Amino acid sequence: MQRSRRKGAQLPAGAIYVGRPTKWCNPFAHRQWGHAKATILHKEWLAGHIGALTLERMGFCPAEIAALDRLRVRVLVDLHQLAARDLACWCSVRSEWCHAETLMRLAIVHAEYERCAA
Repeated sequence: MQRSRRKGAQLPAGAIYVGRPTKWCNPFAHRQWGHAKATILHKEWLAGHIGALTLERMGFCPAEIAALDRLRVRVLVDLHQLAARDLACWCSVRSEWCHAETLMRLAIVHAEYERCAA
C-alpha cells in the first residue's frame, strides 16, 4: 500500500512501514540509482548476489559495505515477521518497481522456514 503524505494520515492497524529510517528500507536510494535499478539492487542484495567488491565498485566505502552486510543479516533474520502483513512505502500502487514486493515474497518463504524449524 502507498503511504499517504496527507496531514493526519495514518497507516491502517497492523500495517508495517518499510521505508526509511526502518531496517526494512531499501538501502539503494532511488535518487541515486533510479527507481527500477534501486529495486533490482535491493532484490539482488537480499539474495546475496551483490558482494563487497561490487559494492566497492558502486562507490560504497568499507564502512558502508560492513553496515550493509550487518543490515542484510538483520533483515533476513527478521523477515518472517512481515509475512501476512500489509506493507506500506512511498511507491505508487501502479509501479511495478517496489522493494516492498520483494520483502513480501521473501517474507512468505522465511515464515515457512520458521514454521518448519519450530
